[in-house]
Amino acid sequence: MTSAFEKIPPTPLCQRGARGDFVWVSAKLNSLGSRGWLSALSSVLVFAWIPVGAAPAWGAKAAPQSLPAAPETPALLTPGDTGEARIWGTVRAVPDGKHLVVVTPEVGRLEVRLIGVEPPEPPHPGRDGASSNSGQPFGPEAVKYLRDLVLNKQVQLDLYGKSGSGRTLAVVWLGDINVNRTLVKEGFAWLSPSVPVTKVRVELEVAERQAQVGKYGLWALPRPEPPWEFRKRHHLPAE
Repeated sequence: MTSAFEKIPPTPLCQRGARGDFVWVSAKLNSLGSRGWLSALSSVLVFAWIPVGAAPAWGAKAAPQSLPAAPETPALLTPGDTGEARIWGTVRAVPDGKHLVVVTPEVGRLEVRLIGVEPPEPPHPGRDGASSNSGQPFGPEAVKYLRDLVLNKQVQLDLYGKSGSGRTLAVVWLGDINVNRTLVKEGFAWLSPSVPVTKVRVELEVAERQAQVGKYGLWALPRPEPPWEFRKRHHLPAE
């Protein structure tokens, strides 16, 4: 005996409406004679809401799903075109107004020279603890200012190679504070006469001009003597 549902001709299962907003799923049932309950089902229309583009066209192959991209490995953070690297560390000592001892997890202990700054010379001890000279005005103040600012604090170092004495040249950051620039801007240091990094030199030139105009720190003196001239006059080493 032939099943009633075998009399149903094949019809498309998916048709896109004129507006493209629906996929209409319909099934057409033929009349099955005198059986009223089947006659009531002679035409069944089923609506299904499916967003446009969610289902491929009939007979089309589904587009292959692309795998999520692998996370990028972060490159070494660099401070700029001329900087070598940027590292973190904790300041453990401030010997004077331009040198720091920083301990970092990457390289351990570093002796750091603040690039581009020349603070006033502090007093230099002579034989038997006597001072060979009294140093320059604002020399001790510059050391105290730097020590109070960074000692035992975590800093970020933009590294720029080595100085002639083998110390690491760096721009030191305390959060958003550029320590090198702050020393110059507050009148606790001159701009060094020779700074090999253009970006660093330009920033320090602006800071020095601001200190001169505002007469901050050493610029309040009538004739401040640059420390390199002071060292030459007193036959003192540069570092």
